[in-house]
Amino acid sequence: MGNSVTIPTAWMAGVAALSLSYAPASQAREQSETDQLQALKICSMMEDDSARLACFDQSVQTLVDLQDRGEITVVDKEDIAETRRGLFGFSIPKLGVFGPGDDAEEQVLNSHITAIRQLRGDHWEIEIEEGSVWQATNTPRRFKPKVGAEVELEKAALTSYWLRVDGQLGVKARRIR
Repeated sequence: MGNSVTIPTAWMAGVAALSLSYAPASQAREQSETDQLQALKICSMMEDDSARLACFDQSVQTLVDLQDRGEITVVDKEDIAETRRGLFGFSIPKLGVFGPGDDAEEQVLNSHITAIRQLRGDHWEIEIEEGSVWQATNTPRRFKPKVGAEVELEKAALTSYWLRVDGQLGVKARRIR
């Protein structure tokens, strides 16, 4: 029979607590959200009630401290959806910051026009609720956007988009800011 080593849960709690609370500042900044969640998972596996509670208390305090220092931010699905809407039209790398569905790039954005500026006869700058500004060029004469109108932006070829105002036929547009 091989030798087996049993590590007391109280010792594991101490190691987890020490590793979280005494990490150098630069190392603490590098710890990801995944590391913090892993520490909580370790706590949940402890059998001894007092050790588990002490581990949870330390891990939660570490999370709170990181959030207070601005090193970690907790966001909900609504925050993620709002951020994605604001970034619509920008090409951003897949960093995993939006969670498991990070690869699912939005293809259509529905919004409302908040400001317009005609640059010349067939060139327009259109700002939408999310704060982004779009430029439509070579528009037909019938294209007359108005503040408050519904606007739909749909991903087209390369870096361009179809911009439709109040359900009319689309015009090519690109995000400029």
